[in-house]
Amino acid sequence: MRRTIQAAEGASAYLLAICAGSILSLFLSLAMRYSDASFDGMGAYEWTGYALTQVAFAATTLIFVRVRKLDMRATLRLSAPVNLWQLALTPLIAIATILMFLPLANLWSAFLGIIGYSGAGATMPAYSNAGVYFLSLFVMAILPAIGEELLMRGCVFSALSTKHVWFGVLISALLFSLMHANPLQTVHQFGLGVALALTVALTGSVWCAALVHFFNNFISITVTAYLPQVDALYVKLGYFNWLTGAASVIVGAAALIALLYAMYRLGEKRGPRRISNRIEYEGFSIYAVDEGKKSNAFVDFFKFFGSLFSKRGWKRLTDELTRRNGVELICSKRYLEEMGHTYPPSRLLFGVWLAIGLVAVYWLYAFIVGMV
Repeated sequence: MRRTIQAAEGASAYLLAICAGSILSLFLSLAMRYSDASFDGMGAYEWTGYALTQVAFAATTLIFVRVRKLDMRATLRLSAPVNLWQLALTPLIAIATILMFLPLANLWSAFLGIIGYSGAGATMPAYSNAGVYFLSLFVMAILPAIGEELLMRGCVFSALSTKHVWFGVLISALLFSLMHANPLQTVHQFGLGVALALTVALTGSVWCAALVHFFNNFISITVTAYLPQVDALYVKLGYFNWLTGAASVIVGAAALIALLYAMYRLGEKRGPRRISNRIEYEGFSIYAVDEGKKSNAFVDFFKFFGSLFSKRGWKRLTDELTRRNGVELICSKRYLEEMGHTYPPSRLLFGVWLAIGLVAVYWLYAFIVGMV
């Protein structure tokens, strides 16, 4: 069985999953068109639609991988070993992601309001009792963490990474944000998608990303249900306060980088080693490692952070992400040339561009509805 899913296959699975969710929603709306039943401020259709969409995503992904004769555990990143320390970082990564991207999302929402957008955000219940709260956690936190992560990070990100690891990170985040068709949440969902894809690339496991996704939704639901004063305080201090928002973005970005670096360090089987020399050739590098010197995590982090401001540092980061991601670059120009193929990589990515175009139209429709 194949262990690598191609980019076009990932785009096909993505479109099929969205179609499956849309068809289920259509049948559900027809079946309940005469029902006005509601539960704690949300219609029965909305509760059921949330759950069925995630079931459709997970089922479509699993069936697609099986039909294409792909190794399910390897393709969807279900079998990579993850240690408990890495899992312990997932709620902190979720918090850092919120700190970094929530002010940007609020800025984007303010801009939409200025240009006349009046669309609603995500529908939430009234949280009148603890039962509703736990039901919300199951429907809006646990199920998306499973369904969307199997589809977007297990399948789509893995497929897009066959071209380039950063291509996989950014395009999977774009597809993730557009498929929700909620303009108000687009910026935060894109940022969350980037963090989730990097988590998978560093750990090789979809389970860490699923936990980050769960904690992101868990925090949102919990704050809305039991800590509305937090939202009120944030609006008062940060919604239009550029200084507060900028500080949140800077602190969140620094924390997110530090946490992802820690996740990388914790994933090293032998522990980090100090590189004493590096020789570069065309297409590959040779590293000389000094086994006698112990590596200091804090010193190495600040060196790594400083390297992010140099072209050479970004190349090293890209090389390391590619190595840890462990996906064969079968859609890259270099791979095709080595295999003797003369057609351009863009030919293998046509399905990806088609998927982006179709889901962008879906998002644009929601945006136009909100404008009128």
